[in-house]
Amino acid sequence: MRILLVGGGVHPIPPTGYGAVERILWELAGALRAQGEEVTIVNRVRHRRMRDEYPFAWELPRLLRSERYDVVHANTPVVANRLALAGSRFVYTSHSRHWFYRDRLSHRWGYWLERRAVRRATEVVALTETLARAMRSEVRPPRPPISVVPFGVDAARFRPDPSRRTGTRALGVGVVAPFKRWELAARALRGTGLTLRIAGPISSEAYARTVRESGDSVDLLGEVGEPDLLSLYAESDLLVHPSGVEVLSAAVLQGLAAGLPVLGGPAVADAVVDGTSGFVVPDPNPGGFVEGIRRRATGLARDTGARERMSVAARTSAVERFGWDRIAAAHREIYRRVVGAGAAA
Repeated sequence: MRILLVGGGVHPIPPTGYGAVERILWELAGALRAQGEEVTIVNRVRHRRMRDEYPFAWELPRLLRSERYDVVHANTPVVANRLALAGSRFVYTSHSRHWFYRDRLSHRWGYWLERRAVRRATEVVALTETLARAMRSEVRPPRPPISVVPFGVDAARFRPDPSRRTGTRALGVGVVAPFKRWELAARALRGTGLTLRIAGPISSEAYARTVRESGDSVDLLGEVGEPDLLSLYAESDLLVHPSGVEVLSAAVLQGLAAGLPVLGGPAVADAVVDGTSGFVVPDPNPGGFVEGIRRRATGLARDTGARERMSVAARTSAVERFGWDRIAAAHREIYRRVVGAGAAA
């Protein structure tokens, strides 16, 4: 098959820095090519501003006229809706937290676009069963088929290095912004003897100060390059992911691949097997969540054997559930259905 993967026109593919969806598309393309498919990535970056998705989407039908393809796969709602307006058939994957988090007008606009994109797609990929349930309940019929297929993780790149692990390092990966709730992780680890290192762009110095002051050993590293990120995963002892809103976190999958027990709330439940590859901590309120994370983190810091057993289980889960070969094969089945339905029509 000739497959077009369409970016969002905001970050390059592969990204040169922060850009989770863009990295996912790059790795999906590689996995599909490894299984014999012909893949082209369509993406045009202007100024790396979020609003650049709109002019890119508007010119997309013209860009596609010069491409030969059997199926097109959109990954952002503005692009998907532009394809629908042009009368194109497409597969759509939603990566948006707006299904679960809408405290601003821009979030509600994004939610409207997401529902419209899902309804107008030929087939839809939901990254988790939780997201699939939301789509089925919140998008009015008729709806296209919805398949649950996560993105993958490269377990050959993200690996543990037990010789460098000390039992004293907790890692967080992601943008340092309030919706990630890093201050709760810092509070939870205060007094445990664990150092919390957070790798990710800092969106607000005021919020960064709040995070630092919430703990007693917090190191905000900013955005780090890939060699440093791989090293952080390899030498850390556990991953803390306090976000209350998540679709599927690349950081969580990378942590599992690196053999890190993952501690988070219900937002990580689609990726983490509670008590086996990490802990899904109840999140009734901030205080209860902080206490739950502290209890689990303290237990892991004190029990080397439990840490090692959970490390093995975490990596096994990443390889067996989220290996790119499995994920690419599931996408190929969806693409075949779309191509077959188009030929029948």
